Amino acid sequence: MAVTLFAYRRGTTPMHRTSALLKLPFLMALCICTFTNGPHEIIRTGICLAVSIVLFLLSGAHLQSLKQLVFVPVLGALVTLFGTLCLPPSAGTAAANNGDIITVLPFLALSLTGLKAGILYTVRFFSTALAAQVVFETTSSIQIKDALESAQNAIARIFPPLRKLNPALVISLAINFIPQIFETWNRVNLAARARSASRKRKNLHTIITTAYLELQALFSCLLYQAETTRQAVLNRSNTDE
Repeated sequence: MAVTLFAYRRGTTPMHRTSALLKLPFLMALCICTFTNGPHEIIRTGICLAVSIVLFLLSGAHLQSLKQLVFVPVLGALVTLFGTLCLPPSAGTAAANNGDIITVLPFLALSLTGLKAGILYTVRFFSTALAAQVVFETTSSIQIKDALESAQNAIARIFPPLRKLNPALVISLAINFIPQIFETWNRVNLAARARSASRKRKNLHTIITTAYLELQALFSCLLYQAETTRQAVLNRSNTDE
């Protein structure tokens, strides 16, 4: 089966050996830095992209991991397309005089500003998605939970009620649920393909019906997993008491 997006991959690479206490805050800082607008944003975005590529190389540079990010250029192309296409401005307006809008047809024009913004967004999206893929591939759910609990225990020495609230458990469950979504989708999609009796070309009605059933199965499985996790947490809480 193909590698699941954001799923943990065993290994002994430098990124695997790096503590989750360093990787998680670094990923948050990288995302904030990448999407922050302001002076030198293009240079800053380029540096963040270079950092993400270095992290990818330090994690073993698995090409299968890049294949999981194929949705990034697709979404980026759609964002760029919708941001670039526009209606031709009226003669004499500021948009028509500054050269930002290029009219290609009487009813269609291209916005250079929208094109630049779309390309910048795509690069930013790819940079943060690649960094997130690397971090989650090299950090197990147990390591994430232990890292958050270590940070929580350190803060609880100053603010003791935090230990009773136990936000580390909630955050770790939320973070670790992300790869479960993609893993469950892969299983549902694979099961749907295996049960498909016909290999002939499918019509639009069949495609829509199959997609609807797959999404329905996905949500059902996710709700079941969430309920199972909730029961496990409740049982553990009752045992601790």
